[in-house]
Amino acid sequence: MGEEAVRRGDGWADAVRASYEATHARLWRAVLGWSGSTEVADEAVAEAYAQLLRRGSEVRDPDAWAWRTAFRIAAGELARRRAAPARGDAAPEEGVLDQLPSDAAHLVEALGALSEQQRACVVLVDVVGHTAPSAARVLGTTAATVRVQLVRGRRRLRALLAEEEP
Repeated sequence: MGEEAVRRGDGWADAVRASYEATHARLWRAVLGWSGSTEVADEAVAEAYAQLLRRGSEVRDPDAWAWRTAFRIAAGELARRRAAPARGDAAPEEGVLDQLPSDAAHLVEALGALSEQQRACVVLVDVVGHTAPSAARVLGTTAATVRVQLVRGRRRLRALLAEEEP
């Protein structure tokens, strides 16, 4: 429906545009914090909104769909990268940390040491501000799982950040 919706002028393109304007910056930062890669964040968010536009009005909640899809696209890209011999960890891509204030750089580096699930939960709840049920919908899991991973991730993150303090 995507291009056709734009040509016809129906409300779906406007709904997607409104969703994009309201949430894309937060979504991009969340995917960046989770993946450690500006390239992955750029691609995942852009592709999520492109797919959303093509899906048409079959999507009931454009914001939730875009979040869930962007994280799935990013997870797929990270899995492909891990399979490649060049990278095997969740360390931020080269140059990303240099662009951040030192506190933020330490946090992104520490987030990279968490498991993928813990990192996703911490970023969605503590960085972006989702509730556990909302984060669960994005991740395709239960709120209880998000809470457990959040506790574990926060504990590990505190320990990692405490190691870095003088």
